[in-house]
Amino acid sequence: MKNLTIYKTLVLLVHTLVSQSQPTSPLHEYIRLGLQNNQQLIREQLDTEIQQERLREAKGKYLPDITFDASYIRADGGRIISVPAGDLVNPAYDGLNQLFGSEVYPTDIQNVDEQFLPDDFHETKIRLIQPILNTDIIFNQRIQHSQLAAKEAKKKAYENQLVKEIKAAYYNHLSAREQVVILRSTRGILQELVRVSESQVANDKATKEVIFGAKAEVSKLESQIAGAERQEKVSAIFFNYLIGRELNALIPGEDQVTATQAVDDLGNLTTTALDQREELNEINYGLEATRSSTLLNKRYIVPEVNLIGDVGYQGFGYEFDDTQDFWFLRFGLIWPIFQGNQNKARIQQSLLQEKQLESQLKETQDLITLEVAEAYYAYEEALKTQVARQAERESAQENFRIIEKKYAQNQVIQVTYNDSRNTFTTAQLQEVISKYNVKIRKAALDAAISYKDL
Repeated sequence: MKNLTIYKTLVLLVHTLVSQSQPTSPLHEYIRLGLQNNQQLIREQLDTEIQQERLREAKGKYLPDITFDASYIRADGGRIISVPAGDLVNPAYDGLNQLFGSEVYPTDIQNVDEQFLPDDFHETKIRLIQPILNTDIIFNQRIQHSQLAAKEAKKKAYENQLVKEIKAAYYNHLSAREQVVILRSTRGILQELVRVSESQVANDKATKEVIFGAKAEVSKLESQIAGAERQEKVSAIFFNYLIGRELNALIPGEDQVTATQAVDDLGNLTTTALDQREELNEINYGLEATRSSTLLNKRYIVPEVNLIGDVGYQGFGYEFDDTQDFWFLRFGLIWPIFQGNQNKARIQQSLLQEKQLESQLKETQDLITLEVAEAYYAYEEALKTQVARQAERESAQENFRIIEKKYAQNQVIQVTYNDSRNTFTTAQLQEVISKYNVKIRKAALDAAISYKDL
């Protein structure tokens, strides 16, 4: 395992040095534009940033909550508290006056009706609430952190698929462009066929049907060219759409499409894919979040402890002096005893969600293994097909060269000439398609193993 890690590091270093020493290809720039302009990817990035703020919010719950709270009350009516001050005090004072023989104490004190609601009363304070022990805060931060990692993995997985689509669209456009070039060059061949046919008729070496046959081939070719040009334009529009440019923007091609070499064996590629694919990371981080949620629900028996402190002014009349200032500290403890088995239900829900994600993880691993195998064998087939198409084109080209000379010497009929030319043109088109199909299949294999290089 250690040697494999060293090997991967060296490979990555070599790729980095090579990429730095070589000029950036148009495709690199197109991929950069696509990743920058794609609206779905922009939404994924915004979703990630939203989750970052949720994590920041979760971390902020460790800090004290400080608030300024001011209230002023004006009231009239409502409940009345009757205080029988006169009935209680006047008889006692009257007895004392008789004892002392003089009116020392007043005996006309009235009963009092006190309004229950405070009037002209204010409380102005600053309150601090500091969590001391709160498992909700601890595990909520872990959950938000795992969910952030899952969002980032989801965004990277979409980037990987987008790169594959951009590559495929690019090579499809280049393929369509080259096919148009081939068909247009074939137009010159058929125009020469018309000229030769007319010359043969003029010299009484052939009858007029050869001219009509040659012109019919030209018309048939024009239809092919129209279809190929339509495909070229549509592929360009789709490619520009993928990378977020003006739909009619020009697409400079590669000066030369580099040959694609064979890749590692299927077993190593599958291992790499299962190690690197972001879809698996997204599920694993989701599992982390669910397990943290399970632990949170299991900690329901842990009490919540808070420190609450107030400092400010309180009293009748809106005044701020030493008769109204106050402060106090309070330690609060909340310890749930019974909540109708709600926590047990939440724990069971979390455990079931874990099982769902574990099943999804296994299914995704199997699908990735299948995807890698399909992409690997498709790429192998494309390489072999390219070699075969090249041989077919070379053979058809040589055969057409011979038939073309014989036709000019009136040694073969026009049907033979047209069959040879059609075979040659088809072989050229098939070779171009196979050449770019190799690049497209390689892009699919790179995406299957989450390989970021071009």
